[in-house]
Amino acid sequence: MPPESSPFEPGPRSRAAHATLLAVSAAGTVALVIALFPTLRGAGLWLGAAAMLAASAAPAFVRPVVAAPVVAAAGCYLVLGPWAEATASGAAFWVAVAASLVSSAAAQTVRNRVEAAIAFVPFAVFAATVGASSHSVWGALGSLAPMLGGTTVGLGMRLRVAQRERRALAARQARADERLALAAQLHDLATSRLTRIVLVARAADQPGIESDAQAALADLRRVVVGLQTAEAPSAPLATGGVVAPGALEGTITAAVDRARDAGQRVTLTGSASAPLPRATADCLTRVLEEGLANARKHAAGAPVDVEVTDHGLLVHNPSAPADPVLAATGSGTGLRGLAARTALVGGTLRHGPSADGGWTVQAEFPAVAR
Repeated sequence: MPPESSPFEPGPRSRAAHATLLAVSAAGTVALVIALFPTLRGAGLWLGAAAMLAASAAPAFVRPVVAAPVVAAAGCYLVLGPWAEATASGAAFWVAVAASLVSSAAAQTVRNRVEAAIAFVPFAVFAATVGASSHSVWGALGSLAPMLGGTTVGLGMRLRVAQRERRALAARQARADERLALAAQLHDLATSRLTRIVLVARAADQPGIESDAQAALADLRRVVVGLQTAEAPSAPLATGGVVAPGALEGTITAAVDRARDAGQRVTLTGSASAPLPRATADCLTRVLEEGLANARKHAAGAPVDVEVTDHGLLVHNPSAPADPVLAATGSGTGLRGLAARTALVGGTLRHGPSADGGWTVQAEFPAVAR
């Protein structure tokens, strides 16, 4: 498997700029050494210059992680070779420039611990070399300063890139979650109505209408399952205002009447005697519609008992054979989505087998609005 991409990989132009900067720094270093150290002439002078230029070219052809050992090796040669006096006096400023630039780029591009060791252990070796040649701990620490500074800058840039990517990813995920939540809600609402159409068309001996409704259910299921709908909507539910008991009773009665028109035997008991927050009332209605739809699919022909209270709703049906056509249209997201939606308004949703072998869906909501 290829290594994971780093947050920032310098492109050809950036690499060429790094190499050019180091080459200019190397040329300036050579000019300064010629001016300050007239005794340093001949092969020693030009070997040091060649080492700097070769190391300067490395960032143009290889990743900074690989260029770092080359730069550190060139620095060790300058410290231990004929340029020892010039580097000890600070005239070889190319070393500091190269260490800071290459370590900054390496800090941005390392992909794992192995690459981190390849990039930064050579600089530790270089610091030890400086300390051994100068017999000074301060010299070794001073030689690490450019590398530490460059690494800090590189890590800061890497952090900024990671933060931008994280914000962009969070925004994309939020948009995707919202779309998936809307798709799940559309599926649940449409399924409740289409299953009634299937039952009514079947009772009226209208095979064309029944097949069209079943095809629509299958299409909805494929869309939602293909999207792998998220269980909780990322967008907050509307919570403004309250719903009066009379209005809520009318909504519940209408849902029950639609189910009865489709051939279900539904017994409705109880009522809400106090107003409910709008989000809670909407959620209660959705639980009722989902419970009735599940009964139509998985307990075809069974009677359904619906009990409404001030704090919740219970939908129960005894055991009965499933309708194989309608049961196959379920996506498995309805109850999971309702559980998440109920939790958003502070309630709880429980569903599962009942003592008589049937199925119960029960939603409980927080205290009513006052």
